Amino acid sequence: MDHNVNRIFPAYLDKFYVIILLACVIFGSFAGGIVTLVDQWLTSEEYGHGLLMPFVSGYIIWSKRSQILSQPLQENILGHILILAALLLNIVATLADLESIKHYSFVMALTGLTLSVGSWRLLKICFVPLLLIGLVVPLPYLLISTLTSNLQLISSELGTYFIRLMNIPVFLEGNIIDLGAFKLQVVEACSGLRYLYPLLSISLILVYFLETSFWKKSVVLLSVVPITIIMNSARIAVTGLLVKLYGSGVAEGFLHDFEGWVVFMAAFILLLIVIRLITLGSSKKTPLANLFEFDNEDTDNKIWAGISGYSISLLSTAVICVFLFIATSYVALNSSFTIVERNTFNSFPMRVDGKNVSVSRLEPEVLRVLKADDYFIGAYGPKESEKIGLYMVYYQQQKDGSALHSPRVCLPSGGWEIIDESLISLPIIIGTTNQVNRVIIKKGELTQIVYYWIQQQNNIFANEYTARLSLLRSSLTHNRSDGALVRVNTPVINENYEQADKNLRSFTRRLSAILPSYLPH
Repeated sequence: MDHNVNRIFPAYLDKFYVIILLACVIFGSFAGGIVTLVDQWLTSEEYGHGLLMPFVSGYIIWSKRSQILSQPLQENILGHILILAALLLNIVATLADLESIKHYSFVMALTGLTLSVGSWRLLKICFVPLLLIGLVVPLPYLLISTLTSNLQLISSELGTYFIRLMNIPVFLEGNIIDLGAFKLQVVEACSGLRYLYPLLSISLILVYFLETSFWKKSVVLLSVVPITIIMNSARIAVTGLLVKLYGSGVAEGFLHDFEGWVVFMAAFILLLIVIRLITLGSSKKTPLANLFEFDNEDTDNKIWAGISGYSISLLSTAVICVFLFIATSYVALNSSFTIVERNTFNSFPMRVDGKNVSVSRLEPEVLRVLKADDYFIGAYGPKESEKIGLYMVYYQQQKDGSALHSPRVCLPSGGWEIIDESLISLPIIIGTTNQVNRVIIKKGELTQIVYYWIQQQNNIFANEYTARLSLLRSSLTHNRSDGALVRVNTPVINENYEQADKNLRSFTRRLSAILPSYLPH
């Protein structure tokens, strides 16, 4: 060891203490994100199993303790880079108030710490425990909404197919299953994610301990998706049958929840059946329980080889992380978003482009999912051929779980089929020409043209992901994350698309002069 370095740092400051310091700094920096993550586990039915995953991961690491302790303490510079990048990303996420980025950067920091301690050998041992933690980090809101919508439609269609197999007449319109006297709404909670997330974690745990080949383990993991879809669709079909026989009361309350637990257990049994079938060739006479190796390894008194003696790179990383921890704490305690003054939609004009409005209200269940600060929904014009629908939703602060998303996600849920999509140029902001979405949708004999865009401060976006990236920049530079979605639509009469476009353009031109008071730049 360099004698000059020894004169600067005490001899007792070895790698063990530096690693402990590094771990404490990481957990301290992500303390706020960890608290919100646990809170999401406590309140989310999709991720409620997350409360168990740290213990399961801990058990797996404990079961491999002999193997871990016998590994040489070998550093990897990539691990240092990952830790520093994760801490910097955490500061950005704190400034922008993006919880999902905080959570994923925490998993990234844990991965970096593992690499820093034992290089690739230790990461290979700890990969599954780290993956289990990553799987219970809630996905970003935009991805969740898209995934939920797609699963809703698949489950609705397959559930309707199962109902028809029982000789029950049924009509499907989007996510609404019409049974005649009753209409069954396949809401977001029935998308199947409540089965998919925990079943995926359970399957990963099982295949980790399963003593079989890699390709068989892969088949078990991949089987989770079709099992989830089939069982969720079967649940919808059974609910439809019970509603038909006993009324709508069985589709809510205790019976509905109990039915969900029964179906989940059935899905778990199906997963075990898949495991049994996939291992029949090599272990026909082996009981199912004996296919797994859950026993702890015997351990001796070995410690990490070469644990004594710190390195400059490890110590430098720890020192930088301390400064980043201080920066994170300062940002967390002093950051707050600017709430811009604006007129609320309660005062929005009742007459636009010579047309009077008929105002509507959203259902409480929709508002609960929307989590909007303000919204407006209404139809302008007395004549059906000239009627213009206007929908606006505004957020003072866009966070994970309350963010703008494309109507392409929700329109199919209402039974609308998207026929055509394109971008057109409209003067939304005075003095500029902006690209907005033009969508043709159809439901039965009714066809409509829809224009929509995301308006954030002084910018118009047609793509929600581009808008989200811009929002991150705005959060960091202007301390603002407010924004709105604006959607206008009109029916197409006698396939006269030209007239429908003309009506929408005229209305949008008048609307653009009104919006600045309600959607501040």
